[in-house]
Amino acid sequence: YGRDPDSIKLVTGAMAAIMKEGVRTIRMSGSCGLDMAYVAAGRFNVTFEHGDWPRGRGPKIWDFAAGKLIVREAGGVTRNLEKGGKGELDLMGRSCFAACTNELADDILRVIGAAPSS
Repeated sequence: YGRDPDSIKLVTGAMAAIMKEGVRTIRMSGSCGLDMAYVAAGRFNVTFEHGDWPRGRGPKIWDFAAGKLIVREAGGVTRNLEKGGKGELDLMGRSCFAACTNELADDILRVIGAAPSS
């Protein structure tokens, strides 16, 4: 995440929304790939990081390409955070999202406002 006001608002807003739902702990290791491996191993339930090309923020393909495969092989899911959580994780994007189950992915995406309300 960047340190500009918009990036700070994005991450703190997502964290606040999650905490209001009663989540016990939020951890940020600083490594998208490691966080995805932790989801696959069952150490984390969800990981996500917002990013975009215009501001030059967020992980790049080498940060999460292997993680996408590892999560999928472990039975988890990845989603395209840039498209409201619809579809598979876009390796050419700058955001990552992985969860241990589809249900949890839907819940977290709803809470952080990335998923369209249905």
